Amino acid sequence: MNIELDTGSPAPDFELLANTGQKIRLSDYRGKSHVVLFFVREYN
Repeated sequence: MNIELDTGSPAPDFELLANTGQKIRLSDYRGKSHVVLFFVREYN
């Protein structure tokens, strides 16, 4: 899926697995002051 967004537009909702195995959705944090996303690339 490839989505184009304009600057300042809301991020689309998505779901990821936390390191605890819990499913977390971006929408779970709607209305919070700050949300930090951190992605780590796997290096071989």
